[in-house]
Amino acid sequence: MKDKIFIDSNIFLYAFSNKDISKQSISASIVKQNHTISTQVLNEVSNNMIKKLKFSNKEIEKFISSCYTQYNIVDFSKEIFIKASIIRDKYNISYYDSLILSSAINSKCDILYSEDMQHNQKIENLTIVNPFE
Repeated sequence: MKDKIFIDSNIFLYAFSNKDISKQSISASIVKQNHTISTQVLNEVSNNMIKKLKFSNKEIEKFISSCYTQYNIVDFSKEIFIKASIIRDKYNISYYDSLILSSAINSKCDILYSEDMQHNQKIENLTIVNPFE
């Protein structure tokens, strides 16, 4: 059975930036597939594309539209916020990372691709994988 994968914001940013070609290549291969993301990821990536990568508003609109076509996008719910609070308390994880984790768990994902969290850490049925390790 194929793993269900959630992608964190940092993976997307590497895919669109040419500052680290090795990470760009790995990230690009991940984001080309049909995975799961949250509205938080869309928000963070769009903001960084504007500020750091100097994307135009039209490019951001195109990016957002393509995401809604290609990915399963999770919107926040009361359940996700409550679960994030429990994760934050239990694992001493930041607010935004706990929302990512909660969204991934709520979506029944098996793997979370992220560079920002502990590689191979397992939280419930979710394993955090740093694809650059």
